[in-house]
Amino acid sequence: MNRARAPKLDESNSALYRPVPTSKRAVLCWEPATYELSWGTQRFDQPHMRVDDGDQPYGVELRTFFATHKAVPDKPDHYIKDAPVRALQVREDTDIVTVIDGREEMKATVKAGAWIVQNPAGEQYYNTDDEFQRRYELLS
Repeated sequence: MNRARAPKLDESNSALYRPVPTSKRAVLCWEPATYELSWGTQRFDQPHMRVDDGDQPYGVELRTFFATHKAVPDKPDHYIKDAPVRALQVREDTDIVTVIDGREEMKATVKAGAWIVQNPAGEQYYNTDDEFQRRYELLS
């Protein structure tokens, strides 16, 4: 089956969204880790942040995490994502590869109706429509 490949998102094909301010727990994980997620498999060979926001725990590369999140005062190990993202709802199954600093972190197939989300530094991941609606709102 042929699937589309995810484009780099820009103002011509996507919109800007702001994260809904929701606190999530995140801790530094020093050991290599693999996260088997509903949306793909993540692999980390070096320190990263392990995030638990009520769904499945997942990993985020350190530089990406601290560029897109801020600490919640007086609540240890809790953060809020505060960086706006670009996002595109896909109309057909689409393959994405998350690459951070030239290292492949994850491959996944985004199902039609789900969202490709792109952080400010360009790394892509995806959310189901329900996850996206819960986590983001259109930046007006």
